[in-house]
Amino acid sequence: MTSDNVRLVREGVQAYIDGDAERALEMIHPDMVSVRVAPLPDPQTYHGIEGVAQMYADWTADFADFEMWIGECFEAGDDRVVVELAQRGTGKASGAPVEGRFWFVFTVAGTKTVRQDVYASREQAVTEAGRTSAGTPPRRTA
Repeated sequence: MTSDNVRLVREGVQAYIDGDAERALEMIHPDMVSVRVAPLPDPQTYHGIEGVAQMYADWTADFADFEMWIGECFEAGDDRVVVELAQRGTGKASGAPVEGRFWFVFTVAGTKTVRQDVYASREQAVTEAGRTSAGTPPRRTA
């Protein structure tokens, strides 16, 4: 059974992927904090709705033909949701094809996401979300 938090996060991320910024913004708190965590390139913290927009703009700026889709999505505690985001694109400068998978941990308060932390690996995301490897849920999508 899919929790309300998983549904909220999945719908928000899918709205962003689909280009429905208005719907995506309905699901985030105006003071949301977004963090790109090392060892990702350029780790930094972004604040507010403008910060969310800037983080995604920074994320995709060097790509042409960029696409992203949701992989795994599961609850990791009472207020956290882990989402695997896969991406594919072509480097603007190099023309080289690039693929990657990244792990987002969203923190939910009420009916809004208040934080998103981006990690390079599932293990790092799950650990930071407060789960031990023994408590890691099976690989699945919600």
